[in-house]
Amino acid sequence: MRPSLALSIGAVAAFVPGLAGVFAPEPVLSAFGLGTPTEALIQTRDLGTALMAIGVINWMARHSVGAPLRGLLWGNIFFQVVTIIVHGWEIVAGLFPAWAPAVLVLPLALLVMYALALRRGA
Repeated sequence: MRPSLALSIGAVAAFVPGLAGVFAPEPVLSAFGLGTPTEALIQTRDLGTALMAIGVINWMARHSVGAPLRGLLWGNIFFQVVTIIVHGWEIVAGLFPAWAPAVLVLPLALLVMYALALRRGA
């Protein structure tokens, strides 16, 4: 996979959920079977902001080459690996609803995509 395509897809895959976290935190939390205390709304908006920033970084740097490209791809790979580990632990601990394994699909797909892009672009 071309690294520029992987970073473009990753930009959208981060920015769109980030928008939801910032502008509609209640539905995001309820989709995960969680309540909406003020603290959770604040954290969801903060996470949404961070995801939007990752999306912007990926989009703006999608034509990078060399060391900057490798840094972007490794950073994205790290993010997906840690997300998979954390969600896996949350699933095992029973913190997610029954459909919870579905939350691993997107990070696994993005992990594979970034790894293929790293293989091709580095």
